[in-house]
Amino acid sequence: MVQSQLHVETDEALLVLRSRAFATDRQLDAVASDVVERRLRFTPEDA
Repeated sequence: MVQSQLHVETDEALLVLRSRAFATDRQLDAVASDVVERRLRFTPEDA
């Protein structure tokens, strides 16, 4: 979903997820769950 939102490759999408998890002091799977549940959406400024 992050790939689609940002129009990036898989490795960059994972970096974005990991960066958000680190910046918010949350587990990666919790951030990923928010994306899947549509509670979190990334914009090009996040890439």
